[in-house]
Amino acid sequence: MNQRTTPYVIVIGGGKVGYHLARHLLDRGYEVTLVEKDRVRAQWLSHQLGSCSIMVGDGDEMSFLATTGIERAGVVVGATGDDEDNLVACQLAKRKFSVPRTIARVNDPENVRLFKALGIDVPVSATELLMGLIEAELSGSDAVKGVAVKACGATLVDVALPELSSLVGRRVADVHLPAGDLVVCIVRDGRPVVPQADVVIQPGDELIIYSTTLDVESVRELVTN
Repeated sequence: MNQRTTPYVIVIGGGKVGYHLARHLLDRGYEVTLVEKDRVRAQWLSHQLGSCSIMVGDGDEMSFLATTGIERAGVVVGATGDDEDNLVACQLAKRKFSVPRTIARVNDPENVRLFKALGIDVPVSATELLMGLIEAELSGSDAVKGVAVKACGATLVDVALPELSSLVGRRVADVHLPAGDLVVCIVRDGRPVVPQADVVIQPGDELIIYSTTLDVESVRELVTN
């Protein structure tokens, strides 16, 4: 998948979180498949999310996932209310179908480190995110545009690149981050760009960086030097 291709995201779980996530992804130009076990709920979702592909099935079964076009997916999101289902779905996506990015909703914050240890790229705990938002607001830092939030012992930072950033003109592969850190998305002219290795960073880009080591000041130094 190159940067001109519409990003394809599979969302497992059609509850409130999955529904709102799918709706916002569609609004931003993504191609989305939403997987829901309950047939009645799936029918309701199909009426609400016109252009979204709604599939009835179990997202933690490999045979079912194989029918979703998962080999094209850039991201698979486990968004159910069950941590075990989210973990299994994301592990299958990563290990059996080589999906580049997996994101899992973690309902119990105590499970976050386990998810990371088992290979989930981005485990997201709402509790940790809210704590990070509170801390970011109280810190009053203007070091970067956007908000830095702590999640599962990591930091998610939305960085608007200054015009003179040394990163402009570089390929994503040439952005040197500490081991385990990821550029998870590029926002360009209000639209998402999948951060493939050969994508060239342009003036005005915003980088979404997921990091276990970078703090806000480190990000400022990275993008302005």
